[in-house]
Amino acid sequence: MINLFYLNLDNISLEEKYISLLPEYRREKLERYVNKGSKLQSLGAGLLLRCFFGDKVPERNSQGKLYFDDGPFFNLSHSGRYAVLAVSDSPVGCDIEQMREIEFFKAGRIVFCDAEMDYLRGSSDTCDAFFRLWTRKEAFIKCIGEGFGFPPKSVDLSGDSASYDDTSYFFNEYMLGDYKIMLCSEQNSFPENAAEVKA
Repeated sequence: MINLFYLNLDNISLEEKYISLLPEYRREKLERYVNKGSKLQSLGAGLLLRCFFGDKVPERNSQGKLYFDDGPFFNLSHSGRYAVLAVSDSPVGCDIEQMREIEFFKAGRIVFCDAEMDYLRGSSDTCDAFFRLWTRKEAFIKCIGEGFGFPPKSVDLSGDSASYDDTSYFFNEYMLGDYKIMLCSEQNSFPENAAEVKA
């Protein structure tokens, strides 16, 4: 079973009443950020973890992915005004990105394989197609527990599922205004909607 939650960062602030809710390791992480927006995103992610896991402190694998030895599986992402948390009984990856105009083909050539570039070129909505592929790529890499060192062009994610290392992975996307959220899992059973968490 997979659950997806989001927090609107417009509803929180960098006040002590919120920061004090974080466990020590998250407060230390927050202090390392200089940019106010990054601080707020980190605070939001920390509040989501606190809401569901209390003061439980996760481990970090060699690629930097957070996990609990005794479960459940979870993954965090944030972009702009939202932080999201996916929680599951099997490995899960999530990504959120604000859809915006960028140099889609120039950026795509850096991380998309030939089949994905064909998908992008063949789409009637280049922006939507780009961010569908981009968030799939991010969510997939996070689901398999890898980091930025993973060669992004090595797996074709232009379909609704992908096979990697003898395992099938599935995707489901959600829209939150102009933000696209992507989930990746070995399960092909996803929540209908993302649930809002109130600060």
